[in-house]
Formats: sequence, C-alpha cells, structure tokens
Amino acid sequence: MSPERLKFSTRRATPSDARALHELQRLIYDEERWFVGDGPPSESVLAARIRALDANMSLWLVASQRQARDELCAWLELHRLPSTRLRHVANLTLAVSPRWRRHGLGRGLLASGFDWAATVGVRKVSLNVRANNEAAIELYRSEGFVLEGRERRQIRTEEGFEDNLIMARFLESELN
Repeated sequence: MSPERLKFSTRRATPSDARALHELQRLIYDEERWFVGDGPPSESVLAARIRALDANMSLWLVASQRQARDELCAWLELHRLPSTRLRHVANLTLAVSPRWRRHGLGRGLLASGFDWAATVGVRKVSLNVRANNEAAIELYRSEGFVLEGRERRQIRTEEGFEDNLIMARFLESELN
C-alpha cells in the first residue's frame, strides 16, 4: 500500500493500551537489534506506568493505523528529569513496528513530542541509540539531533559489543 493512502492517528496512551504496547514492544525486542533490555515490561507494569504519568512531566503517545483495525504501530515516550536543575531536559524513547517503518510515523510522533516539550518548558530532548541503528540515527539527524557522546562497547551482543550513542536536540525556544 502506498504511504499516501495510509492513515495514521496519534493519541496519548491509556492503561487500556497496555496489552497492545506489550505486544508491540515484544515484537521489537524479538528483533534483538534496537533495544538494550532483556524484554518488555509486563502488561500490568505498562498499565501502571501509564496510569501514574504526570502530564507535566511525561508524555506517552501511541500511533495506530486505521486500515489495520487500529493496530498500534508505534509509540513515543518523553520523560522530564525530576531534579529542578534538570527539568528542562526530557529523555526520549521512540519505536516503530517493523511493518510500519518508513511511513513517517517516527517523524510525526517526534513533531507531537516537540510540541508537548515546548509547552511544558523542556529545552533539550536527549536520547540513546545503538550505533548500528542507522535508520534511527538518520531520522534523528534530519530532525536536528546532534551527537553528544559515544559510550564505547556499551552493549553486549552475540557478535561482541556495540557502541551506544547519546544524541540531543535543543528546541527552538531555547534560542529565545
């Protein structure tokens, strides 16, 4: 199906999304290429995390594809740091289902995330990305993220070790 015919919707996650989020995260963890953890949180943990969100401190968005029976296709999390001196920084997690990559979902979620960040006073969005995740790095660079650091041999893989990259974007409001 051509990308222009695809219709996606984005909304804030709710506790009722926990099962679908767990399945989406499991799918991505099973690729063993993008995340560094051992597996996704349980449905109950995901539901509890979403339920406990403070809308001024965290944002959790999900994207679904209407023609695929509203299947969850991607999610974004932004969490501000709790310390007053660091509250201008939010840490980003973004992931897209393999089936729906390269259809603009990541870019769309980032735009919504940046809007929220500017509204709540975030001036810097920071993220970690595995050095071999070239598609994600390309997306982040095209969205204004720059490399801030490299943790060498940070991630153990079956092939050896992989670097972790730390990237960040300062929001335009920081320039004012």
